[in-house]
Formats: sequence, C-alpha cells, structure tokens
Amino acid sequence: MSDFQISSSRNDEPFSSTTHRYYLTPELSQRVNLIRHLIQNSEQLLFILGETGGGKTALLNQLKKIAEKKNEHWWIYTLTSSPALSKEALISTILAAFNVRQDGKPIQVLQESLRSHTAATRYNGQLPVLFVDDAHKLPLASLKFIIELAMQGEQLTRMRVVLFCEPQITSILATPEFEIVQKNMTHTLDIPSFSANQVRDYLQFRLQSSKYSNVHPFTGELIKKIYIESDGIPAEINLYAEQVLQQFAEQRQEQTHRYSLPYSKLRWGIPIVLVLMAIAWFVYSQYSKPIETISPVKQPPLTPTLSAHAITKTTHKTLLPTTDLSSHADGYLTKDSNQSVQTEVPEKTAKIKKPVKVVQTELKGKDWLRRQNSNAYTLQILGVHDRLTLKKFVAKHHLNDLATFKTTYRNKNWYVLIYGIYPTRAMAEAALAELPASLRENTQPWTRSLDSIQKVIE
Repeated sequence: MSDFQISSSRNDEPFSSTTHRYYLTPELSQRVNLIRHLIQNSEQLLFILGETGGGKTALLNQLKKIAEKKNEHWWIYTLTSSPALSKEALISTILAAFNVRQDGKPIQVLQESLRSHTAATRYNGQLPVLFVDDAHKLPLASLKFIIELAMQGEQLTRMRVVLFCEPQITSILATPEFEIVQKNMTHTLDIPSFSANQVRDYLQFRLQSSKYSNVHPFTGELIKKIYIESDGIPAEINLYAEQVLQQFAEQRQEQTHRYSLPYSKLRWGIPIVLVLMAIAWFVYSQYSKPIETISPVKQPPLTPTLSAHAITKTTHKTLLPTTDLSSHADGYLTKDSNQSVQTEVPEKTAKIKKPVKVVQTELKGKDWLRRQNSNAYTLQILGVHDRLTLKKFVAKHHLNDLATFKTTYRNKNWYVLIYGIYPTRAMAEAALAELPASLRENTQPWTRSLDSIQKVIE
C-alpha cells in the first residue's frame, strides 16, 4: 500500500500544473531536437507516445516555445482532442486558424478549401504544422482525417502532423480502417520516465523555479520513496511531492503554535500593564497641581489680509484651432482683463494620419533590406518563382512600404515580397491583423524577422 495519500484538489506552488518552466533531461533534449528535425525535413507522420501524466502536453508546449524562436517559418496549430470532436468541427477549427470563413459550406468544399490554404501557406514559405494533444481520444473519423492530411494528396497540400498520444493508440492503428498508416512510413518516439537521480534533480528544479524559500523535507530516503511510488512519471511525482510539502507545513505550524503560547501571553500582558501605569500617572499629575486663576487675554482686532482690489475676476478666452492643425501648432492664445499671455502647447506625440493608399511603383530592394535592423520584424506577403507574377500582385493590391528580395527555393529562383518594418514581433502581429481579410485569406501572410531574411538574400 502507498505511503502517501495523493491529493489532487490543491494547486499550490511549487508542484502545481501552472508552473511553466520545463525540466529538460538529456533524453528529452535529444527527442526535442529529433522531432524538430523530422518536422522540418521529413514528410513522415510522427507519433509521440507517453503514459498518462508522462509529460506529453509539457513536451508539446516546449516544442512550440522553441519553434517560435528557432523555426519562425512554421505555422503551428495546436488541437486539443475530445471524443466529441467531429470531422466537420475539426475542419472548421483549422480553417478558422487560417482566417477562412466557412459560411455553412458542405464538408467536401471545406476539405478542398483546407487543402488549398495549406498549399498557399507552403507556397508562401511557411510550413503548416499540426500538433494534436491526446490524439487517442479522437473519434475514429476525425483521427483518420488528420492522418490523411499528413499522408495523402499532393505534397504541397499536406500538413506536418505530430500526434501526442498514449500507447494504446497502436491498437487503434492496427485496425483495417487505418491501412494507410500500415502501408506508409511513420516515426514513433516515446517519452521516457525519470530515473531516481532525475527525480531528485526534478524536485530541486521545481523548488528553485518557484522560488521556494522555506525548509523542505525532501531527504534522500523520501526522494527514493517518491521515485518508487511514482514510477518516475512527472504528474505522479508532483502529486506526491505536493502532499509531502502540505503535511510538512502543517507539522511546522503545530510546533510553532505550541512554542509560541507563553510568548503570546507575554506579548499581550506588557501593553496592558503599560496602559494601566499611564492612567495612574495621569490621574496623579492632575490632582496634585495647585488651582490657578487664569485671566482673560485681550485678543487683537481682526484685520483683513486681502484688499478689495486684490481679488480680480478673471475671464479667459481661448482660440480654438481651426481645421488646419498645422497653422496653430505653436500654441493657444489666452487673454484676461489685465494681460495677454501666449502659452506654448507641447508638440503632440501622436500625429493624425489619414488612410492613404499608395501604389509603390519602385520596390525597395536587397541593399535597403540589408541596412535594416536585424532585430526588427516584417510581414512576408508573397513568395513566387515568377517575378512577373509578383509585379502583377503589387499592381493589384495597393500597399505601400513594400520591399522584395531574391533567394532560392526548391532549386529555383524565389522572389519574396515583404511589407513594413516593425521594431517588435508584437507590433508586426498587430499590423498583420490590420491587413485586408481577402489578402490574409489568399496569400497567408506571416511574421518574419529581418535577421532570417538578411541571411538568405542573394
């Protein structure tokens, strides 16, 4: 029988599920690098297998976090599985992430639309990646459709798919319905449980990550018990460790109350004695004084401190700016009955811009791009093999602040069109949301760093 009573109702630090830092063992680090390599360079369907509580979701989140920094051209969508997620609802949620309206279209049209937008995204230099958490919970029809997204159709219409699931999914895939999996290459990785030493290091990591400053009870003997009871599964380790900390805190609190009782009496007794002594001294000092006769003191007459002329009623008249704001940029003129004062108005930090559509006849080129701050971001609007197609696109869509550069893609010349320069990724994402909906649907623009562009310019 277990030495611990597992309590899953508490959600306190340092072992709660809200802790976001990821404990990376050498084995997990190796798997993260391999998964990233396979996503980038292989068309294979990936299965990441782990027991309940083994860290599948944590690994998924870690991959996303790394990809945001090192694989910014990935277009990642994360799907949380549910037994109630139908095939129609699945397609609709992915299309919504592509900013595509469904408008009650039949499922066949939605499937074709998803394929075409996947191709448009890949053609524009991005790699669509679908992470599916708890894939073993999906209905068979939905699971089969996701697998087909990765393994059927033209290469440009396929998505990279990574399924995070429990080992029992292998039994599901062995059925005749999933013949496509049996006849094609797939890649399966497991999530290893922690060793005894890794359990020790993991406990220390979580304590330090949460800035836990109190004394903790995790001795070598206790760590060994936690390892045996949890089988090295992170979620189980968290539950046992949380229970141990809770019991340890309650024991310390009882000891504190036991030894603090005499001090509590002394702490309240001393102020009471001091108050009584102060009252006694006050009574004694009042009744021991001789009675004195106090003569009235003549008060000087009150004199007005302000003369009647010192108060002046002031009226202000303000000249409001005309519709030409620039003609009154120096300030407003204020007047009163005695003087005329001109006050300078500080220069406005934000200028009013009128939306203007400009057709940029001459695009900025590679030399201009190389001079930009490599830490800045831009929006990649289009990527094509034919330069004439790019020029026609520019003439059709009236956008300013455009630039273009040439690189190589699939062993052919690749002409890329970008829009705007933004100091931060957040500002670039905000600008992306402001682009016309039709443009976002057709070309799937995406945020890209200037550093990645400057490295591939030819």
